[in-house]
Amino acid sequence: MANVVFNPTWAGREVMAVAENDCRFVRGITKKLADDFMVSGVKLGATVGLRLPQRWVTNKGQGLQIQGINDTIVYVTITDQANIGWSWSSITGTLEVQDAYERFVNPAGSQMSNTWDKDGLGRVYQDVYQAQGTPGVVPVSNATYYNLGVDLDNSAVPRDSRIMIVNSIMGAAIANANVALFGPRAQIDEAFEESMFSKDALDWKEWWKDVNVFPHTYGTYAGTPTVNGANQTGSTLVTQSWSSGASTLNRGDVFTIGSGTTGTYAVNPQNYQSTTNLQRFVNGITTSDTTGAMTITISPTIITSGAYQTVVASPSNSATINVLGATGALSPQGLGFHKQAFVMASAPPIMPNQGKAKIVKRGQLAIRVWEGSDIMSDQHPTRLDSFYGFRTLRQDWAGRIQS
Repeated sequence: MANVVFNPTWAGREVMAVAENDCRFVRGITKKLADDFMVSGVKLGATVGLRLPQRWVTNKGQGLQIQGINDTIVYVTITDQANIGWSWSSITGTLEVQDAYERFVNPAGSQMSNTWDKDGLGRVYQDVYQAQGTPGVVPVSNATYYNLGVDLDNSAVPRDSRIMIVNSIMGAAIANANVALFGPRAQIDEAFEESMFSKDALDWKEWWKDVNVFPHTYGTYAGTPTVNGANQTGSTLVTQSWSSGASTLNRGDVFTIGSGTTGTYAVNPQNYQSTTNLQRFVNGITTSDTTGAMTITISPTIITSGAYQTVVASPSNSATINVLGATGALSPQGLGFHKQAFVMASAPPIMPNQGKAKIVKRGQLAIRVWEGSDIMSDQHPTRLDSFYGFRTLRQDWAGRIQS
């Protein structure tokens, strides 16, 4: 693409502020540049691993009951290489291009940061099964956000690094509902100076608005679906009684099983007692059917005993499947999470054997800046490259605010 360079008789060298989205998701999650994650010369598809802590069950009595060690490793795959490139000739570089880093490299870095943030938010929310709010309705009640905090409490999530990220519409709605809490105007200004609420508001340590909050579209379905067969466990669920026409559950659709005393209740992962709330499940793979029957890949796995127990009991036969969103509902997905719920792994590309290159750290992640020259065309191309991948480490350490 041809360059458009304005070369006036006189122009100041100061460059105006870069247009930059407020990208808070990547800032708030775990990022790895340690030796076990930072791989020199990595290629797409490479994986790096992170160990999760052991889960134990307390036994009572004098006798020792040996429990097996479960060394759980979560692998993060380097899925993306993103790049931004441009070029100029010698005459352009000599006479027309000044302050290259401020005018070109820094804005490109901001664009790369936005790409990371958008990719991360658009992917990991689909792994999260805990959810509050009604798809298609912007929440204005404090209870929606408090209740998601309760979900994390029931999942034994530490309270030290809980972050809430919403989009601008969600942020405006809940802030407007709480203006009276801040009192004088000076306190309001202070509360909104950096984040949208002061620390610990509505039971969350930090509040941020992020324009990359991803809109989820629920599948199209009808009928009164139920569980097909009692005592099911594991990561799939056999269901029946969907509409005889085409029904689809999209990846990321959230649902519960049963209601009242027949419901499948969640358990606290430390005391293994019922939370008295129905366990929410998320559909892991987009699934379609035209016969009224679907086998759904679900998370969390249905486990009824042991250190990794997730529910009080298996769902009963014919227990109802209650999808949280109306058919086809469009719902921006705010995220409340502990910083260790998700991880972004960065793997800088190898240093080239031609041209000039360096690794620039931006937002605790790595970008390679590579400048080259083509003697035949007198062009000097520059490119920014980033290799990265996202992974949900702990699904139960996060929750969705549906809007």
